[in-house]
Amino acid sequence: MEKLKNVWLLLLLLVGLAACSDDDDNVQVTLSTREVNLEVTGGTTTFTVQTVGDWTIETDGQSWYTVSPQQGTGTTEVTVTAEASGEVASRSANLVVRSGSALATLVVTQTGTENPADPSNQTIKVRAKGGDREIVLPANEGYEVTIPTDADWVKLKEKKSGSVVLTLAANEAGDHYRTAAVTVSKTDGSHLATLNLSQSWRNVEPGELLFQEVFLTSNLIAETGKTDSRNMEQYFILTNNTDEELEIGGVAFAESAITTLSTTMTNQKWEPDNRDNVAAIQSLYVIPKDRGKHTLAARESVLIVNNAQNYKATNATSFDLTGADFEWYNESTVSSMMDVDNPDVPNMDVWISNSMTIYILNVQMNHGFVLVSLPADLTAATFVDNEAYLWSGTRSWQVASTGRDFSTKFNYQAVPNDWVIDAVVIGTKEGFAYNPFGSALDAGFTYCAVNSDDTSRYGKAVRRKANTDGTLVDTNNSTNDFEPAVAASLAK
Repeated sequence: MEKLKNVWLLLLLLVGLAACSDDDDNVQVTLSTREVNLEVTGGTTTFTVQTVGDWTIETDGQSWYTVSPQQGTGTTEVTVTAEASGEVASRSANLVVRSGSALATLVVTQTGTENPADPSNQTIKVRAKGGDREIVLPANEGYEVTIPTDADWVKLKEKKSGSVVLTLAANEAGDHYRTAAVTVSKTDGSHLATLNLSQSWRNVEPGELLFQEVFLTSNLIAETGKTDSRNMEQYFILTNNTDEELEIGGVAFAESAITTLSTTMTNQKWEPDNRDNVAAIQSLYVIPKDRGKHTLAARESVLIVNNAQNYKATNATSFDLTGADFEWYNESTVSSMMDVDNPDVPNMDVWISNSMTIYILNVQMNHGFVLVSLPADLTAATFVDNEAYLWSGTRSWQVASTGRDFSTKFNYQAVPNDWVIDAVVIGTKEGFAYNPFGSALDAGFTYCAVNSDDTSRYGKAVRRKANTDGTLVDTNNSTNDFEPAVAASLAK
């Protein structure tokens, strides 16, 4: 009888251990899978927790992934999100799901960067900001790294098993790329790889940061049926069209000095016509060049406004722009034409302004706009005073009503087309006459109005189209790339 009692006690003990076992699919904690995998580029994946009661998830404290939700009741889908990995090796994490005394574990793995197909010849492109760059190499007992003597901007930071880490200084010398060929050898001196480094002079390349929406028509005030001509709600929405974070300090917007429409002039010509080389501008407003301070995450947007005010408080058809990321502000000395400043929103740096009082985007919709990446060592003073950034010549035209010919000298402030990372030309549908930029910057135009008398333009914007994968359309042709005359997206 005593032996039978002991057997029953042993069986009860084994059942109790099984209920808490991590390897057993017990009725208290069931997972749809015991392992989830994520690509090196990051992203999300899911698994299902099934319990008969409340449950919680304990993570191992690593910061490269997140789990949501981390507690619940009954059957629930859980999402695991990982950031992109820059590590050579794969990485993993353990999640513990508990319900009462029962538990189950799940392993999260993320692959590392791949070994290149031809490790003996690698081209590595780096942004102006520099930083550490880990380069995958064939496995070897050790490496000898040779950096050219004239490439003092490249330093060896670390040798690992299967990779080396180089530290690249920031490129702050003008608008020139710089290159270096770094060689890697085995410890016996035999050649293993050549690393061809190419560092840009900018942190944002053409096509990476785009005008997503431009709103310049303002809104009609219900009581007056007119716009506020001195305090207009105008804005740009700029979007990061890449899968990585961009440093946007030093990026500027500029308005063209050449108009797209003239009702009094025809046959307008410029001698020399330098539009294929430079963009003539009459304003230049710059996101402050505070290194590392102004960044924009992948696919995210930044809102730049005329005045970061709550217009909706006094006009129900308008917007609240107090949440803007930047505003352009001019210090006026004319008491009747003072700009409005929101101290909680950073101001853009004013390099050029076509106004001594307040600056308003062209509401007649006959100008173009460019986004410009400025060299790190360039200042407002050196830009304005340098004749290299002037386009001078003779402009000629005919008066439409009389056919008489006229000409005048011009001196346009201009930025090289090589600095332009995006452009949009805006006109009227029926009145577009001149492209203020070279066709390589923008081969078309978009609009908010049929003609200059079209009062339906108020409250309308131009908005860039999106591809099926969510990226923005960018063919350097605003006719193809933008939806014209759409309701402003901030109208809510």
